[in-house]
Amino acid sequence: MKRIIRGAAWSISIVTLLSTSLMLSVAAQTAAPQPEAKTANGYQISPVRSEYTIEKGKSDQLTISIQNPSDVATTAKAVMNNFVASEDESGTPRLILADDAQPPKNDFKKLISSIADVQIGPKERKEVPVTITVPDDANSGGYYGAVRFVPANATNDSTVGLTASVGTIVLVTVPGDLKIKLDMVQLSAAQNKKAKSFITSGDVDILTRLKNDGDIHVKPFGRVSVKSMFGKTVASYEFNNTEPRANILPGSIRRFDDKLGKHKLLGRYTIEANLGSNAGSGDLLTGKTTFWYVPVWAIIVLGVLLAALVGGIYWLTRKFKRPNARRLKK
Repeated sequence: MKRIIRGAAWSISIVTLLSTSLMLSVAAQTAAPQPEAKTANGYQISPVRSEYTIEKGKSDQLTISIQNPSDVATTAKAVMNNFVASEDESGTPRLILADDAQPPKNDFKKLISSIADVQIGPKERKEVPVTITVPDDANSGGYYGAVRFVPANATNDSTVGLTASVGTIVLVTVPGDLKIKLDMVQLSAAQNKKAKSFITSGDVDILTRLKNDGDIHVKPFGRVSVKSMFGKTVASYEFNNTEPRANILPGSIRRFDDKLGKHKLLGRYTIEANLGSNAGSGDLLTGKTTFWYVPVWAIIVLGVLLAALVGGIYWLTRKFKRPNARRLKK
């Protein structure tokens, strides 16, 4: 089935100062050993992101490596949290910290067995096994959470523990009768994160917003092209072409801002997008929109030409009217 629109157009973010490498790893699927993340407590941890597919009634194991780079022995305590997509459409996960908060329908915390405190000596690294078990009666779909480590003497897991924690995010897919539904809600030219249909200067970005109404996270891919008014392709790129690809969580919209780079543009252009996803639904998302790129110099030239045209017409009108007027007087 084909859906068409026309119009103008994940590491954990535990705190804003959390490791950049941890945050970038959340944006896409793990394909190779992950870098270590560091936080205020000095712990180093890997991997920063893991993804599993586990059938109902089955288990799998995540091994987290945690190191104490300091010269002082420490005790690390494991804390589990669910996460959801942030509301800013950036794809950054938002931890659910409050113990009394309503958990999501698919509660990641219920899949994790208890983890004992970890005694780590100076400069020591330890492997921490984390068992992920899916009950027989579990819901099918995606389970999203984080396993964080905080100093055992942290007084409050949601405040002190948050700012001094380091963790790995985990995405679990439980197979079953899954709903897969990805829609394109916006395709547009843009500048400074704002959609535009008329641009006079600067580079052009392509803004694409996709909404996931399904039960599991998806990784969109495809091709986007820009064509001139004469049908010539002036630019094209592979959509979401990162390694690994960025995810869109269920029940969320994610925006993608892609730069076209340096191009000499003048006139009316058409943006065409043909996208699919790894979920295998077979649906093709097709979007098309247009924008005008008219540089300031072109506006000035057009203004001068228009003024000259109007002036010429006026002069010709005056010239040919005068003889007629004289003949009438005779």
